[in-house]
Amino acid sequence: MRRAALAIFLVFIVFASGCISSNTGTPSDTGTTGTPAGGIDFGAYGKGEVLADWSELADVSRVYVSEGYEDLAKHYFPDAKILPASQYEGGVAILSPADARELLRGKPILITVNDYFGYIVYKFGVKFVGKDKGIFAAFNEDGKAHFVFTGTSKAGAGAALEYAMNLRNGASLRTDDVVRSGEFEGIVVKVIGDNNWNGVPDDGESWYLDSFRTEEPFLYYWRVVDGENVTVKGGFIRLVNGSTVYIHALGFNVSVEVKDGTGAELTYVIENTNPSVLNLPAGAETGDTWVRFTTSESSFSVVPLEVGNYTVLALGDHRPDGGKELPPVFLRIRDEINGDDGLFIIDGGDLVYSGKVDEWGELLKEWKWNKPIFVAPGNHEYRGEGINVYHMVFGPDDYSFALGGYYYIIINNIEHDYGLSDGTFTWLENELRKAKESGRRPVLVLHAPPIDPRPSGDHAMNPADGKRLLGLMKEYNAFGVFSHIHMYWYGEEDGVQMLITGGGGAPLYVSADQGGFYHYVRLSMGADGTITVEPVRVEP
Repeated sequence: MRRAALAIFLVFIVFASGCISSNTGTPSDTGTTGTPAGGIDFGAYGKGEVLADWSELADVSRVYVSEGYEDLAKHYFPDAKILPASQYEGGVAILSPADARELLRGKPILITVNDYFGYIVYKFGVKFVGKDKGIFAAFNEDGKAHFVFTGTSKAGAGAALEYAMNLRNGASLRTDDVVRSGEFEGIVVKVIGDNNWNGVPDDGESWYLDSFRTEEPFLYYWRVVDGENVTVKGGFIRLVNGSTVYIHALGFNVSVEVKDGTGAELTYVIENTNPSVLNLPAGAETGDTWVRFTTSESSFSVVPLEVGNYTVLALGDHRPDGGKELPPVFLRIRDEINGDDGLFIIDGGDLVYSGKVDEWGELLKEWKWNKPIFVAPGNHEYRGEGINVYHMVFGPDDYSFALGGYYYIIINNIEHDYGLSDGTFTWLENELRKAKESGRRPVLVLHAPPIDPRPSGDHAMNPADGKRLLGLMKEYNAFGVFSHIHMYWYGEEDGVQMLITGGGGAPLYVSADQGGFYHYVRLSMGADGTITVEPVRVEP
């Protein structure tokens, strides 16, 4: 009798255990039969495994879709029944950022909005801007499993879907990029190459798709456009829209090479340039800081005219003393620079207070220049999410260009304890040799100066790297433009000419008689290599 009772008890336990298992969606019982009724048993999966195994867990026979995203559902789930997002209570959903906002509210990855950037991905306290971001998330809510594909645009949602399809087909997943919290697992992905922003890899496009943790991947110099393999030098590809390639110039010599193409006509818009000093293609349209033309040539260059004496305008440190409201004096400096004569502008950095996306948004609303501007990163914007925005707007950190008798070298020196890595020093020495061989005088632009001219100042590069930089500058007769110290100072250190222009709007460090006044600087670049420095005071 006891044995019979024990046998009945064991059968009951096994049966109950099986029921619990089928309701929580463990790997062994869900298969391809559909989304588990009781949600996903996250405890049965390691980090990243829910996303990796999504196709075995999700019921793809029904897909809930935002209005206007139906073509994505038909492309990625051709056999599914398509239902409106308004009916979504679980299962698979392809959502616009507007529809995803409320659903993801309170989740570790969500959608928010900025009045400058539009829809933004927010992941554990870090914001990511741009229409190229996708979100793939799996979570339980109200006892039901949810598999959501969305992003900051239709292209972002398509990127999330393409990423998931790659996982289904055996692609690997970087678990470090996955956010796992309770009954939630998600990942942020980025697409480069969706030229018509429709979320589907079309003929003539080449997608680069990647997940990331905090710092985004950027491809600066290469795209496939209408099947044409386009490589750019002297600038970076900021955007492709259809058959139009937008190039942000990093100087005045931009070259394009099209490899293995079919001769299709492409339109190029070169931005951040000064058409008045360029040899332009026939029929080119121009604005204050841009050139636009269409060509089917396999290679071409837009190069500068011969330039003798000219003027450069320099400023730095125009960040606020906290928050995102811009210093009014910076706006006055901007307007005076726009009204001044000069071929281009140098900005020594510290553009926003802490690099936050909302601060960048306020700055970029007022980033209105009628001359090209070349920026060295400052320590205030080059942190956290600000690094991504910096690279999106200004491109790579270290680059060079020539104009007339001068060779400009822009360098990031706010890392490595306000110094330069050995690799960067090697690159710099090579650039200085190029300047010498071309007969041009080098002009170095960095945020932190190698020395602090104040008697007890300690706001400079680390001593070892500062000394090494000064040695190179002396050897090659380089002129230095720096900021970081909130003052105006011009002088020499061991025979090296240098300017510190840090009075663009940030709180001043010294009294007016010691250089503590708001200003920008006119640099008269003589054809003979002589540089004349003139500060222009601007009243607060």
